[in-house]
Amino acid sequence: MTVSGFTAISRVLGFLRDILIARYIGSGLVGDAFLSAFRFPNLFRRIFGEGAFNAAFIPMFGRRLDGEGQQKALGFASNAFSVLCVTLVIFSIIAIPSMKWIMSAVVPGFKPAVVMTAPHGEQLETVPFTVQVGGERNIYFSDAANKEFEGGRSIVLKNLRLVGEGDKVWTNPFGDGARTEELPLESFVSGYNEKEDARVEAALAQGEEASPVYSLTNLTQQGDQWVVAPGDFGRIRMGRGHDYGWLEGELVTGAGATEADVVEVYKNHPDTFSLTVTLSQITFCYLLFMALTAQLSGVLNTFKVFGVPAAAPILLNLVFLIGLVVFIWILGSDLPGHVLAWCVAVAGVLQFVMLWWSCHRHGYEVRLQKPEFNGEIKRLFVLMIPGIASAGIQQVNLLVGSVIASFQQGAISWLYYSDRVYQLPLGMIGIALGIVLLPEVTRLLRSGKKDEASESIVRGAEIGLLITLPAAIAMIVIPGAIISLLFERGEFTAVDASATSQALAGFALGLPGYVLIKVLQPGYFAREDTKTPMKMAIVTVLVNIVVSLALFPFIGHIGIAIATSVAAWVNVAMLWFGLKGLVKVDSLFWKRIGKLLLASVLMGLTVWVAQWMVSDWLVEGLIKKVCAVSLLIGLGMVVYAMLVLGLKAMTLQELKAGFRR
Repeated sequence: MTVSGFTAISRVLGFLRDILIARYIGSGLVGDAFLSAFRFPNLFRRIFGEGAFNAAFIPMFGRRLDGEGQQKALGFASNAFSVLCVTLVIFSIIAIPSMKWIMSAVVPGFKPAVVMTAPHGEQLETVPFTVQVGGERNIYFSDAANKEFEGGRSIVLKNLRLVGEGDKVWTNPFGDGARTEELPLESFVSGYNEKEDARVEAALAQGEEASPVYSLTNLTQQGDQWVVAPGDFGRIRMGRGHDYGWLEGELVTGAGATEADVVEVYKNHPDTFSLTVTLSQITFCYLLFMALTAQLSGVLNTFKVFGVPAAAPILLNLVFLIGLVVFIWILGSDLPGHVLAWCVAVAGVLQFVMLWWSCHRHGYEVRLQKPEFNGEIKRLFVLMIPGIASAGIQQVNLLVGSVIASFQQGAISWLYYSDRVYQLPLGMIGIALGIVLLPEVTRLLRSGKKDEASESIVRGAEIGLLITLPAAIAMIVIPGAIISLLFERGEFTAVDASATSQALAGFALGLPGYVLIKVLQPGYFAREDTKTPMKMAIVTVLVNIVVSLALFPFIGHIGIAIATSVAAWVNVAMLWFGLKGLVKVDSLFWKRIGKLLLASVLMGLTVWVAQWMVSDWLVEGLIKKVCAVSLLIGLGMVVYAMLVLGLKAMTLQELKAGFRR
């Protein structure tokens, strides 16, 4: 399969890209900032570049090509290209200067949790404050004007104490647990540092290199007060697994006390938000070029040229790899986030040039002209807007998850890396099926071959589930081994690997659903029906928000991953029942799905048992990790293939015919 082959190359290069990104920026300040900034172009790439724009454009372009000829069809394409270009240029001119306000809505957790004004009178005064710290790893105190006053001015605090929080109840997930014991900060710090010393001592005894990372940074106790010295922010490391719900205390103001005018308390690094805004302004221009690239790919796909559009994402990964290797690794850039952001922008330009040249070389000239907002363009936009909402539902759900995840330090990075892993089978199979099925189903329906269109969708669903069911089971059974092998090095720690693997298992629950969405949506788009999927998309977004908010207080970022999976299956159910008049399944389909599910579960049990047999190798050096994970994956593939053939879920001839498409 040409499309799937190019997409597979892109995914492999993407994995290499993400391995290096994890190594050099991890899940800290730069990691959270860049991955949040990258979310926008990534979202538009997946929405525009992987089907939604073309869901509206291809049927209209194809109808003109069949009915009015190539010249008229390309005239329509050129006008659409010009209107889209002008619209996005205006949109970018407005959005880039407004990025601060846009990011305030997208990553609200990067903003300060508490803002306190410090009056500078002659008498000492105190301003009480409370910060929720449940599940947080770090708390920061910062002068709000620190960039204007050379790194900040002093902050004086007192009576700092941690308050324990009892268990939350499922009947009130948005409420707080009961307040329990209070612990003075100095007692917490003493216990934390003792544990650090013990950890380092144990590591040194085993011949490992280790150094303590104590609780406080630039926050010192002076009598009954705590002082953040000028020049930096104060930091309290809380660690993982604590059961404290609140940090309370007072800000001391007046003569000889706090010098800062406004004191901010953060749950993320204080510089995360400003860096996110800067990087987003750089990456945002990718939207313009990606949207134009998507339209050119629609023209090529209609003429049955699938290879070049499928190969375009490879350029993005190659530019990333050049930036990571040359500028960050070899030259040692002090601004890795900026380097990566510019890689996104440059890749957008190169992808556009590649698609435009392919159209030109094949004789399909799409030109920039004076835009004419006629009836055809109005029809295109009417179809496109709901199509974006429906085809991009998975990305909308991920964006909603990012908004909620911004309130947990590191969560955006963990969700991003786990998202990248489960995108491999989705990209190779789901997106490829969607790209191939849309023009095929459109052609069959225009020819009045309704039964053949139904058969194409059903067989597409079977091929999709054949691949994604075992992949989902594997990601649920051995997520830790997969994530540790891919990312655990450099700035990406074992703690990050553990948190990311938990998110991967949550996403894996919905992997077959994500692929079925890509298979079922062409049944609507081929009939120029984008409103029905849009209505369904709205429902699934609401489901995602509700489930995310319900689970986040209990299991943090894992709840966001599970909520995305729940939303995917809700979307599948609605799409499936909405196609009853078109898609008809027989008993053979359900028997095959049952056998594929049984084969996947038995394969998962086999791999789960085998994991314990190679457990020592999974925690040792890179070579042993590679051997162990390769052995587990190879064993799983062999067992699954034998079970699929042995259970007669599919024959070799059916497999060859399916993948040949």
